[in-house]
Amino acid sequence: MTALKKNIKILVVEDDSDTLALIQHFLKDTGHEIITSRRGDEAYEVVRDMQPELAIIDGLIPGIHGFELCQKIKDDPGIAKKPKIILMSSVYTAQKYKFEVAEFKPDAFMTKPFSKNDLLLKITSLIT
Repeated sequence: MTALKKNIKILVVEDDSDTLALIQHFLKDTGHEIITSRRGDEAYEVVRDMQPELAIIDGLIPGIHGFELCQKIKDDPGIAKKPKIILMSSVYTAQKYKFEVAEFKPDAFMTKPFSKNDLLLKITSLIT
């Protein structure tokens, strides 16, 4: 397996404290800078200001809905360095939703629950 780039910025947008802590735990030994946000509107400003290389976004977050946040980031010409985006959802898990999610332009989609291995493989496929 190809190694991840070193020292990238990863934004994690998750309003559930347990899930946020789990993702942070999974990523703690990767050597990357982990930035967190619990709201979509705040996360949008973080992307504009800090330019992370990757954003892991929950689909249902306060502020701007996670799916809308993804599309807003991808469509904003003012964001020169667009992050790769993984959208996550525990609600939209049926196969039919995977096609609907594509309309919001994520680079990847994951359903919850997820394993550490699945998350790291998804990240590796986007960042290498």
